[in-house]
Amino acid sequence: MGIKINRSIGWNLDFKKMKITQYIENGCDCYPWMETFVIWPRRSFYGTPLFWRKAYKRKVWAVWGTGFHMEPEVQYVTLEELLKYGNPQGELA
Repeated sequence: MGIKINRSIGWNLDFKKMKITQYIENGCDCYPWMETFVIWPRRSFYGTPLFWRKAYKRKVWAVWGTGFHMEPEVQYVTLEELLKYGNPQGELA
C-alpha cells in the first residue's frame, strides 16, 4: 500500500508503522505530568488499558526518523507505572 492522499503526514507515518525515535519533553506547547481522570478508553505509555480511573497525562513532541517530522502526542501513565518504571523520556532508538 502506498501513501494515502488527503491525510496528514503523521497519519501516514503511523499507517506505515514508522517508529518514534525521540520524545521532546521541554519544547513549545509541552506540559509535565498532571493528574487526570480517564473517562474514555486509552492505553498507557507501557500498554496498560485505562478506563474510568485516575491516571497522569502529559503532552510531548514525538519525533520520527532524524527529526524532520514532529507531532504532539499525549501520554498517559498510572501512578504504579511511574513508581515502578520511572519517567519515560528521551531517546528511544
